[in-house]
Amino acid sequence: MTFGQLGINEAITQALLENKISQPSDIQRKAIPHILKNETDLVSVAQTGTGKTAAFCLPILQTINPGLAEIQALVLVPTRELGQQVAREFFLFSKHMPRIFTECVYGGVPIDEHIQRLKRSTHVVVATPGRLLDLLERKALNLQNLKFVVLDEADEMMNMGFKTEIDKILNLCKNDVRKLLFTATMPADVTAVIRDYIRHDAVTIRINAEEFINQNIEHSYIIYNQGEKLDYLKAFLSERKDQRGILFCRTKTAAKRLSKQLAGFEVTADALHGNLNQEMRDKVMRGLRKGRISLLIATDIAARGIDVKELDYIIHYHLPEKSDQYTHRSGRTARAGKSGLSVCLIRTEDLTEIKTIESNLKIKFTEISVKLPNDTKHTHPIGIQINLGLIQGFTKNYLVEFLVEEAGLSTGDVKNIRVNDNSAYFEVSARYENQIFLNLRSYKVAHRNIKMTVVELERD
Repeated sequence: MTFGQLGINEAITQALLENKISQPSDIQRKAIPHILKNETDLVSVAQTGTGKTAAFCLPILQTINPGLAEIQALVLVPTRELGQQVAREFFLFSKHMPRIFTECVYGGVPIDEHIQRLKRSTHVVVATPGRLLDLLERKALNLQNLKFVVLDEADEMMNMGFKTEIDKILNLCKNDVRKLLFTATMPADVTAVIRDYIRHDAVTIRINAEEFINQNIEHSYIIYNQGEKLDYLKAFLSERKDQRGILFCRTKTAAKRLSKQLAGFEVTADALHGNLNQEMRDKVMRGLRKGRISLLIATDIAARGIDVKELDYIIHYHLPEKSDQYTHRSGRTARAGKSGLSVCLIRTEDLTEIKTIESNLKIKFTEISVKLPNDTKHTHPIGIQINLGLIQGFTKNYLVEFLVEEAGLSTGDVKNIRVNDNSAYFEVSARYENQIFLNLRSYKVAHRNIKMTVVELERD
């Protein structure tokens, strides 16, 4: 079946072909005809990577009146990154149509910039809930001529605490506005939104999670020895130097630390976590999209809304807490008919959790092995002198905390510490030398540039 057979016009079809999209996905085949031909609401339950954005973007574009300089469609999204992705698709697929203007508004930038942009003719607004309410309170836009309200990744918006904002926005919309809700899971808050705001005659579409997650994804695990997890990760990455992927950690502390532990490694990595401001998030994402970063380290929360094309693998450095999180993570590879690898780093005792995921998602894992390098030349200790001491507030304990936090070391890696007034001495394994220097080379403490020197080992 083609997009034309689904009812999509020639102008949009041509834009799709120019973006190498010729065959509609399951969700597109089910959603597009409904949105074009019916007047009822839609609830779609589908996983990440199923093509849901085009499923609502294409029919909405086709129903917009370019001659009416009013906001006719509102798309609510959980994150800036997803908003930018959605707005980009509206722009790309309307290339051969009379000009349709889309604005993406979100927190983290001065609101005056958005107010100025919205003074121009705007047909589609893509927004995070908080910023949209701010703009509505300032009367920078109105929703009186809306035809559609889309709740994209509704479960993620609820997980991020936007239920109150969603309620306020939907209550401001006219009753006859068509509501299109897309979600991967059905938590209680999403069920409540459907009950309170979606029409009773709404059509529900389900893309089977078990079927979807099997498509072109190889599911595997690596069993590592206690204390050697990082070594096994490096060995895996060394075999894939020319590939790109995302690694998932459970906490932002773990993500930040792992990115520092990989400093200077042959695969360039950077972390995306909750401590980054929007400017730094954008910088990390640009690095990944442009190929300057091969590995993105992220938490499940920080990765929400991220859509990066052509990822070769997903690494579960920490196993997800729930099976549907595994689906979310793994679905970021094997996009657009390509194949991908999803690999879990586990200990032998974690095999029961792998069996649980297999059972819940009806998938099969295979064990893969990696070869650890026989590296003995960097196991000897070295002494590194640093120009931080008691006068700068660096006691022995604080120096260790500093090296763990900022250089990615473990507490047990730092030995034989001696602290003087303006300097300190400590010993580490030679394998950490490059990592420490790369992490601390541009660091300042109280306007003092850190200087480090490798010195002869001191002995009592």
